[in-house]
Amino acid sequence: MENTNQLYNLTESEMLDLWKQVMRLETPRRDCAVEWDDGIDLDALLTTHIKQWYAHLLNTAPVHLLPIENVAAQVQLDTRNGVVIATVPEQCVRPVEWKLAEWKRSVTTFLDPSSHEAMLQLNEWTRGGACNPAIIDYGSQMLLMSTSSASPQLERARCVVRPSDGSYQFHSDLLATIPSWEQSLPNPIY
Repeated sequence: MENTNQLYNLTESEMLDLWKQVMRLETPRRDCAVEWDDGIDLDALLTTHIKQWYAHLLNTAPVHLLPIENVAAQVQLDTRNGVVIATVPEQCVRPVEWKLAEWKRSVTTFLDPSSHEAMLQLNEWTRGGACNPAIIDYGSQMLLMSTSSASPQLERARCVVRPSDGSYQFHSDLLATIPSWEQSLPNPIY
């Protein structure tokens, strides 16, 4: 993984403790026992909020604040009529930078399948090539336009990834988004 020395790397328990601290839900007294059995399970509720917040961050936050990995070795490639169909590994949330070895430059802007630019890629005369490559992002598959090689080599496939160990990896700057995230959630009806 790239930029991990700048990122928090927290387990679910550590993330829950940090969330409580940021939201000022931490109880300062530890020398007594309190039992309550008719309230909500605060830890379960906050854990759900944490998972929603983290999934949102992985999809929307600036990439330099998130875990990025080159998954080129894990991508399965299939070539049809000069188009490379790449099957993306499960841990990938969104692409950052991709490049075939024969391309002159990387692709960092990925096309929505319904966009006009993506429609142009369906015609062999208007699709990208080695000098002006294009990639259509279908989520679990990417269409890389285009190649002249029968067996293309994926040189780079950098993606924002969901850590496989279930940890939470993110830059400390993103902690400031927790209070606004909590306020944006709808009020539960009890």
